[in-house]
This record gives sequence, structure tokens and C-alpha cells, in this order.
Amino acid sequence: MDKSFAARQWLDWLTRVRLLTITLILTIGVVWPQYVPGFSTNRFFLPLIIFWITLGILHLILLRWLPQARWHGGLQVTGDVVMISLLVYSTGLQESYFISLYLLVIIVASILFSRQIAFLTTATCFLLLAGMTMLAFAERIPRTFSTLPTAESLRTWLVMNLLGFLAVAYLASFLEGRGARREARGTPQPSGLHRRHHSLHARRSDYHGPGRTHPAAESYR
Repeated sequence: MDKSFAARQWLDWLTRVRLLTITLILTIGVVWPQYVPGFSTNRFFLPLIIFWITLGILHLILLRWLPQARWHGGLQVTGDVVMISLLVYSTGLQESYFISLYLLVIIVASILFSRQIAFLTTATCFLLLAGMTMLAFAERIPRTFSTLPTAESLRTWLVMNLLGFLAVAYLASFLEGRGARREARGTPQPSGLHRRHHSLHARRSDYHGPGRTHPAAESYR
């Protein structure tokens, strides 16, 4: 299968799953607001979700309009990382139920890009999460969590998230590379009999080239 065609298929799947995921998040926030910390006092949640849905529709339109462009994957992954970071921040940082969405972005980056870019995406996700949490803990930005954690518990929480992000990135990249190698080995190769037949046919073609006649015909003359 052509690699660019496979990437377009993944991007088309990604745009659909993104819209479904955002719709589920909106449903949770509206129907079960107790699962969204500070939802009743958070005025950014609903505008953020609406803006994310708008971006998802825009990605879908661009993918249909310019299907051959190679920047779709990078644009979509970058947009998802930014929107997930804003969603996690607005819903309580370490208290947020949406931190696991980072793992989906890491898996998608492992599928679409090389292992180096996948780990770069992983590092970006963790740095954004850790940076926002530390800045809020130090009161450099407004706090969105309800309970102030201790420095030790916050450090443990960050280390656990870092290990989880790295583990998902490694496993996703490993499985993607293994699948690509298996697909490459599954490509049909010419058998030994076919190669010998082709070689014999080539030698006969050279022997009976233009301007040459068979020896039996020459002796008959």
C-alpha cells in the first residue's frame, strides 16, 4: 500500500474520531457536570469545546479540499496538543479527567510520523502539562484546581505521567514499526522458478536477436 495513501486514510479517520471525541466531552460536561471539575464556575469550557469543534470541521474541509498536502498531519496533531492542553488547564490540571487525551495524540503521532517525531510530540505534551501545573502551583497563572497539592505529591504525579507518556510512545512506535516491517515482508516476491524462466527467456531473446537466424536454418540453407 502507498504510504501517502495510508496516511490520508489515517487522517480521514482521525478527523472523524476527533469530532466524535469532542462531542462526547461536550456531552459529559453538559449532562454530567460533576465529572468536569469547576464546570459550574468555568466560563471557558463551552467556548473552548465549540472552538475545537470548529477546528475539527475546518480540518475535515481542508482534507477534502487539499488531499495531497503533506502538512495535514502536523497541523492536526499540533492543534490537538494545544486544545487538549487548554482543556486540561480549564478543567483543573492534575484534577482533570481529560489528561488521558494526551495519550491519543501520542498514538496518532506514532502512527503518522517517525519515532523521533513521536517522542518529540510526547516531550511537548509533557512539558506543556508540567509547565502549566508548576506555574499554577507557583501562582504565576490562575489556579484551576480546587485542592492545593503538596510538592512531593505533585512531583510523584509528574513522574508517573512522564513514564506513562514515554511508555505509550515507545509501544505505539514499536508496534507501528513492526507492522510496517511485516507489511514489507508480505509483499509478493518472484519465486525461484519464475526467475529461472525469466532468465531463460532473456537468453533466448538475446540468441534470436534482430538480424540473426537459428543455426538449423543456416545449415538447411
